[in-house]
Order: sequence, then C-alpha cells, then structure tokens
Amino acid sequence: MGLGTPTNEQGAFGAFRSASSDTGFRSIPPVDEARSSGVTVPVGQTVEVAIPAVCLNFGLPTPSPRDKFELMDVDDYSQDPRVRKALRSLATLGTSHGVAQAAMWRVCNDVPFEFMAAQKSKVVNVHEVALAARFVAALDTSGASELVDPAYLTESRVLIALEGEGPLAGEARRLGDAMDGLRLLGLPVRVVDSRANEAPQAAAPALLVKVLLTASTAGETRGRVFLDRAVVGGDWVPLGKTTFTEGSAANVLDATTLLKSLDHAIATAFVTVKPARHGEGSTTLKIDNHLPFTLANVVVKAGGSSGHPKVDLKGLGVGPARSVLAPIQAPGGSVDHVELNGL
Repeated sequence: MGLGTPTNEQGAFGAFRSASSDTGFRSIPPVDEARSSGVTVPVGQTVEVAIPAVCLNFGLPTPSPRDKFELMDVDDYSQDPRVRKALRSLATLGTSHGVAQAAMWRVCNDVPFEFMAAQKSKVVNVHEVALAARFVAALDTSGASELVDPAYLTESRVLIALEGEGPLAGEARRLGDAMDGLRLLGLPVRVVDSRANEAPQAAAPALLVKVLLTASTAGETRGRVFLDRAVVGGDWVPLGKTTFTEGSAANVLDATTLLKSLDHAIATAFVTVKPARHGEGSTTLKIDNHLPFTLANVVVKAGGSSGHPKVDLKGLGVGPARSVLAPIQAPGGSVDHVELNGL
C-alpha cells in the first residue's frame, strides 16, 4: 500500500500544495482552520488518524484489520524510481483517490488504462483513468526531478473560443486577445480561434469553453457558455451549457472580469451543493463534481445573498463524477468558485 497524507478529506489523496491558496475572493476559514501535513501526539496520549492509501499490488485481496502492516521506505519496496516519484508527486500535488489508484496500478503493475476504464468499478471511473494517464505521461517525461512538474498537468487543459453576436464580434476579439494565459477555474487559459473549421487539438482530459456574447447595455453584458470535454482519440463531446451576466458594458469589460464571471457561471452550473444534514451550529454539505477534473478547492458562499461570507474548503479532492461531504458553520451554502489543479 502507498500512503498519502494524514490530513486528507474522504476520497482525496495528497496535500494539494500546488493549488493556490489565494483564490482572489475574501473568505473565512472552514471548520478546521489549520491544515498541516504533520500530526501532533501529546505526551501520554493516543491519537487516531485516517491516512488514505492506494494498492500497489493489483489483483490481491483488500487488506483487513486482521492483517499485519509493516511501515517501510518506498525504495525498500521497489527498485523502480518511478514508484517513489509517483507517490511523492501524488501526495504533494493532490488528486482524488481514484486518480491516485489508477496511476499507481499503472506504475507498479503495468495495468493498461483501457482495462481499468472497461471495468466500470467503484474504485476508479473513466474520468479518473484519463487524469491518471495524463499524470503517468508527465511522470515519464519529467527527467531527473524529484516531483512531476505541475505545469505539465495544467498546460492546455482549458481552451476558450470567444464570439460575439453582431456588433459584439469586435469586443469578443479584443477580449480573446487579452485572455490568453490568464486563469479560469484555477487553470491557465489557451484561446483558440472560434471561426476555425476544425475542432482544436488537445489531449484528454481537457475543457473547451465556447463563449457567445449575446447582448450588452450600459450596465451589463450577457452571454451563453457551452462546455465540451475532450475524450481519448481527440474528439470533443458536449458536457453542458449555462449563461452569465456581467455588470459591465462590453466596451469597458476587461478579460479578467469576464473570466471571473465565467468562473462563477461554470462553477455553479457544474458543481452542485446541497445540505445533507444539519447539526448544532453547522451544516454538512454534499458537493457533487460534474467537471472532468478533480476539485482541489471549493469556495462556498455561506448563504444565499451576496453579503454572506465565503468559506474556502481546501484540498477536497473531489474526483470527476464523485461527491464529498463537507461541514460548514452556516445553515446552508452555495458554490461561488472552484479551483482545479489539472490532476
């Protein structure tokens, strides 16, 4: 078994140290304010911790509490340097348990990704297999460094094609020219030509965000957003659609402000939050992820109005097509912003 960090949320693997702690929004701490990779054990006391682990021996029975566990260094377990590098990178960068498991089965046991995807198991889903394949590709091209370069995992993950109806076409071109390299959902944006006859090229997994500016007045700009996801083989399949309204006219709108509006619109449409249970002074939220990437951080608005504070839930590790339970000190909440790390 390969171990993660003892501070993981259920379903997560790793410390998410590459995810930016500055989301650009004012937030308040969640229930557990401090996060640390260490565990403090007071003198004379016993502390129980949950440490996520991944199987390194595909096909063997799942261990039980009756089994004896022996802690050892990774190099004592395997002479393959890829094993240590993969475990260390996953435990540092952070991802969902399913992605980490698929990656380690490939690295340690050479299990084909196609085989894992075909199993349709509860442990690993097809979206997590695609993310694991991207990670292993980065692992095999990362040279002698101790960790996989997180920039490789974020490169060309989010593509944007921006158009405008009628007189808004010129504003769309202006905004698109200024948008390349900025961030959406925590990932760098690559602008593609919306007028091209062929679909843009991107290795799965990736998101194609097609934005159409539809109307603009003195006080707002409105538009529609269509999301496609890349699948193995180079094709794009529809993921869904939503709309947005930004409180600025198109002629004064800048790329950063537009991306912030798109960020919120996509997050609220493709990441859903609803109360699972209420307790004294807190509410447990169920967060469902409908994006093809793992959610690193989720910013939840603690209430329905714009004046409510925002809670930054860090290191959730909610894999694609997965859900997680997260407590907040509020009667309810709604998604305001999400951050992805490409893994």
